[in-house]
Amino acid sequence: MIRNWWYGLSMRLKLSLLIQVGLLIILVFTQRWLMASFETKILQSAQVRAEETADGIINGMNMLMLTSQISDPANRMLFIDKMSQSRGIRELRIIRSELVDRQFGPGLPEERVRDEIDRRVLQTGKPYFERRDAEKQSLRAVFPFIASHNYKGTDCLACHHVPDGTVNGAASIVLDLTEEFELIRSIDAWLWIGQLLLQLVLFFMIDVLIRSFTNPLKKLQNVMSAIQEDGDLSRRVDIKSRDEIGKMANAFNALTDSLQKSVEQVKQGQEQLRLAAEVFVSSAEAIVITDVNNNIMQVNRAFTQITGYAAEEVIGKNPRILKSGEQGPEFYKEMWDTLLSTGSWQGEVMDRRKSGEVYPKWLSIAVVKNEQGEITNYIALFTDITERRASFERIQQLAHFDALTNLPNRTLLNQHIEQSLLTAKRNRNKMALLFLDLDGFKGVNDTLGHHAGDMLLREVSIRLKRCVRETDMVSRLGGDEFVVVMSAINKSEDAAQVAQKIIASICEPFEIEGHTVNIGTSIGISIYPDDADESDSLKKFADAAMYEVKQAGKNHYRFHGQPI
Repeated sequence: MIRNWWYGLSMRLKLSLLIQVGLLIILVFTQRWLMASFETKILQSAQVRAEETADGIINGMNMLMLTSQISDPANRMLFIDKMSQSRGIRELRIIRSELVDRQFGPGLPEERVRDEIDRRVLQTGKPYFERRDAEKQSLRAVFPFIASHNYKGTDCLACHHVPDGTVNGAASIVLDLTEEFELIRSIDAWLWIGQLLLQLVLFFMIDVLIRSFTNPLKKLQNVMSAIQEDGDLSRRVDIKSRDEIGKMANAFNALTDSLQKSVEQVKQGQEQLRLAAEVFVSSAEAIVITDVNNNIMQVNRAFTQITGYAAEEVIGKNPRILKSGEQGPEFYKEMWDTLLSTGSWQGEVMDRRKSGEVYPKWLSIAVVKNEQGEITNYIALFTDITERRASFERIQQLAHFDALTNLPNRTLLNQHIEQSLLTAKRNRNKMALLFLDLDGFKGVNDTLGHHAGDMLLREVSIRLKRCVRETDMVSRLGGDEFVVVMSAINKSEDAAQVAQKIIASICEPFEIEGHTVNIGTSIGISIYPDDADESDSLKKFADAAMYEVKQAGKNHYRFHGQPI
């Protein structure tokens, strides 16, 4: 309870109480010591007075002895009464020893031994002092009279027939110390009053002094409590002193400045982390974070959506569980060499979903290092490019192939012609270009409709592909015009044989939606290097030869430059 009370006090009150109590204890003990010293001095002075009184008694007795008046008891009592009237003497007695009584006869009753103290002094020959009364405001002193040839200037043995050093008697003196102790009590009372006044003055002085220390600390505590309550680190302590408290306040202000900046940085970092976490979770790209040993630590939602694996199924495992096996060790060795040397890698990878389906993905990997430059993590991002690849392939198909017959179009034809020319020039071979135009196709369109015409074109493309080698190309230019590119032929007759084969195949009837359709084809042929050594001329010559066949009666073939 006392401990709780003490801990609940303010620092100012604690310091004030400690100092005040400490000063009070010091002053009380000092006052007690002074009073005890005064009392000791009074007792020492009383002992001196008692000894002087005893000497006066001895001297008086010697005078009575010299004047032969000592034997008269009345003279002795008169002398003792006179001495008793001295200031401060409460009681005075003469004590006769048995030796004196034997020599001079018994004395007065007042001169006999009264108590053990009288007897002890007569036996030992030593003075005795005792404080008396309940308040101890008197001092009893008993001094022995020693018989000797020179006892305080008197030859006692001249009258007393006793051995030298014998105790002949004693003087019992009781001094009244009431005045002295009343004075001490008065001084003690004034000292207590003075101490009380001093304590009051010191209390206010000490309180002012303590406040000069505790008020700045109170300011500091108030600011700290306010910061603790509302978290406002912009608060500062306004203390202008240059002492330790002022330095402490400056240090506190500097600390809050630093904390405020740190908190702002932490808030910015938290916001960045929140955004990063939101990106991580919501990203459409799959994100995989691994440790330095390439064991998966974390994956996002897109990873599960793309691969089919839940996070708990892959965490702690190596990403190689996603491998499809379509890329060999050399591919992954090159990937890791690039990653470790440059810190990043990206490329297309074929992986396998949980379902077993193989799919293409675009993978980017980055290395994460610590401040010491040591690798701590790897971060991989990938997207499923199945749709992208399919779209690309569809675009490529539309860009290079005829939508109706799925044959290469004019763009791919031109590329193939150029490539075939380069191959023929390099290998010193011949190359043939066959331009075809269907005979009677317009009539089919007019009678059976365009849908039947489209079906006929598709059937024609199938028959054309059956008539050429796998290394040759069949292309549709548009309408009912087709081109055949024959690479690496030995002689012109090879092209003629293919032309004859094509005419024979086309002339066979077609079954289109229940109708038998008969058509033919006219073919113009140009030969590299016999006719020309570049593509435009070869195409122009083959086209011209085809129109010459048309004019000559159709359904036949003709080489460029061949007489009609």
